[in-house]
Amino acid sequence: MAKAQPKSTQKDDNFFSKIAKLKPGAKKGILVGGIVALVAGFYLMYYQPYTDQIAALTGEVNQLTQAVASEQANINKHKPIAKFVKPVNDTFEYLSSYLTTENEIPKLMQIISDLGGQSGARVTLFAPKRPTLKPNYAEIDFSINLEGPFLNILKFLFTLSKMERIINIRSVTMDTPVMGSNMTMSLTVRCEGSTYRLLTEEEAKQVSDQK
Repeated sequence: MAKAQPKSTQKDDNFFSKIAKLKPGAKKGILVGGIVALVAGFYLMYYQPYTDQIAALTGEVNQLTQAVASEQANINKHKPIAKFVKPVNDTFEYLSSYLTTENEIPKLMQIISDLGGQSGARVTLFAPKRPTLKPNYAEIDFSINLEGPFLNILKFLFTLSKMERIINIRSVTMDTPVMGSNMTMSLTVRCEGSTYRLLTEEEAKQVSDQK
């Protein structure tokens, strides 16, 4: 007496037996459907997630490309003035070497008085005004009154121009010469000028707040 086959084997035999009995066209349809199902499963399980990632990365690449193009356009736009940046910076650094953040007015007053004595001119007034704050420096206007012979006053102004700091004399006015006791002509001269210094931390903050 033959043993009964397991049910699963019987089912498999029945399944494949049924397929074997189908017409060639039906078999071909089942084969194609199976292949399509396998491809669809592969696409959904493996390929589609990578496709989404590729699409997202492609979008980021496009955005970055546009940003780079925009920055390059800005660079090209400013190229004509870029060649002036270094000379201006070099000039500013050079002039900054003649400036200080310290309050040098008392020291400057003594220097000007000494220069007057060395030149044979007498400094009767040195009156600095309140600093005017600029974006990167402070401008200090002042008045100087001098008395002495014309050549001595010229010598004083020439020596003043050689000081290792920036001093600008904007105007010079002279009164009528007066004959002195030693038969020399004495002048009274008034000068309006300005000097400069770097901003202190407090002044720099004040300028920044005003902006």
